[in-house]
Amino acid sequence: MEFLTAIFKLIISIIFDVADFFVGRIPVFGTLFDIFGGILAVYLWGGLGSIQFLEIIDITDQLDGFIPSVTIAGIAAIMFNRE
Repeated sequence: MEFLTAIFKLIISIIFDVADFFVGRIPVFGTLFDIFGGILAVYLWGGLGSIQFLEIIDITDQLDGFIPSVTIAGIAAIMFNRE
């Protein structure tokens, strides 16, 4: 059951990062989307999810969409068994 939970969380992470690639590139809205993504990532992956908050640094909202931060946090959490 724990494995299925991790897979479900990873699927949510991938969906968010794909949405971030498209929707998160809209100036100003993208920053709000990044804040929501950080909260989601911390909820899903704990402390490792906080790397998503680094995307707030890009105030243009153009470059950070190419980095799937929530998915990276999820893969790291699964690899290090810290979910």
